[in-house]
Amino acid sequence: MRLSASKKVSPVLPARSSGPRESACLNINKMILAALPSIVFGVFTIIFTLQQNQAARENRKQDQQQADELSVRMTFENYINDISTLLLNRKFNRSNPEHLLHIRVKTMTVLRHVDANRKRDVILFLYESRLLRSDQPDNERLSLVDGNLSDVHFIGTLSALLQLSHLYIPGIYAPNIIFDRCQLDLAIFDGAFMPNAKIIDSAIFNTSFDRVYAPDLTMGDVIFYQNNFQGAILHRMNFASGIDIFGTVDMTNADMLDSFTSQQTTINVSVFAHPFLILRNARLSNASFGPINDSNLVIDGGAEETVCK
Repeated sequence: MRLSASKKVSPVLPARSSGPRESACLNINKMILAALPSIVFGVFTIIFTLQQNQAARENRKQDQQQADELSVRMTFENYINDISTLLLNRKFNRSNPEHLLHIRVKTMTVLRHVDANRKRDVILFLYESRLLRSDQPDNERLSLVDGNLSDVHFIGTLSALLQLSHLYIPGIYAPNIIFDRCQLDLAIFDGAFMPNAKIIDSAIFNTSFDRVYAPDLTMGDVIFYQNNFQGAILHRMNFASGIDIFGTVDMTNADMLDSFTSQQTTINVSVFAHPFLILRNARLSNASFGPINDSNLVIDGGAEETVCK
């Protein structure tokens, strides 16, 4: 009896067990997947919070701006109403110094708290009320010495100059003030503080800028006639464009150091050679002096007589 050949049986290999490194990576992946929703939610919460805070800040800023604008408007309107009521009062006396002092105090206060456009409107209101006019008696003029007119722009139209004849604002504090398309006739700015001022496209007649402090003054397309700049500080003054001088402009004792340098370089002509300019004792742009008049350089105050007594 033949025995059949036995079947060949393949050996069964034992299952390969996963190593500790693979197990650790799997655990980390599981942890990341588990934490991912929380991370995404946290990032979203932070971004949302930042956006909300920014929106809240913008809203507060806008609310503050609106409140400030309302406060400025109310300050201006209350001032106009109060002064109008005072001017219409039968007991108001323009020549009474106490009444003028009352208006001055209110005006100086409002000029510190309103914007440049409303400052201009305050001046025009007082001007139209004949309180800031040089053609009024001295005891009926309102003094705005040290009044804050910084950045105020007086601007006429293309068809008509803004009429400011007899404007009376000596001693004002007015950096960056601008007169554009204006007519100033017999106006008074004596002792004003006006650095970086601009006078353009305007007519200036018989106006006094005595002892003004106006370095970096810019003028252009201006008509000058019989104006007074005695003792003015006009360092670096320049012409933006042409100036027509039809009458005497008194620059006695004025200081014009470094002025008109661009004009002299461009046209190679000294601006100071104009026949209508009076330059007695004036310091010119190159630090030289105009004709020296020494008759009044020292005023005899009689000190020796006082000492001898």
